[in-house]
Amino acid sequence: MTQPHHSGRRERIRKLWYKHARHLVIGVAGGSIIIIGLVFIIVPGPPASVTIAMGIAVLGTEFLWAKRLLRHSKDYLTDKLPDSQSHRIKWAFAKAAHVSLRIAKWLHQYIVKPLTPRRKRA
Repeated sequence: MTQPHHSGRRERIRKLWYKHARHLVIGVAGGSIIIIGLVFIIVPGPPASVTIAMGIAVLGTEFLWAKRLLRHSKDYLTDKLPDSQSHRIKWAFAKAAHVSLRIAKWLHQYIVKPLTPRRKRA
């Protein structure tokens, strides 16, 4: 038995919806972390630069411009600082990238996936 021609269209709509939902969730999460980092410039808390880097790294999991910005920032800072400090910068960026990937994975697993419409099995 053949499937109706609408099933391909529904599949494309589902994939497009999933892509936009993923972009939205990652964008909101990364943007929120960046805003929190900007607040940490004024109020006491974790280092603002690390928090902002984490937000950009979360955005970098989905947006190419954020990935390029993070790479450029890391390269710039490691070139301008002495070797003793550049190791700390590399460690901080690696830690921020690790944490942001875990955040992105959690967001995908618990926010995006449950909101994604499932295909009906025939």
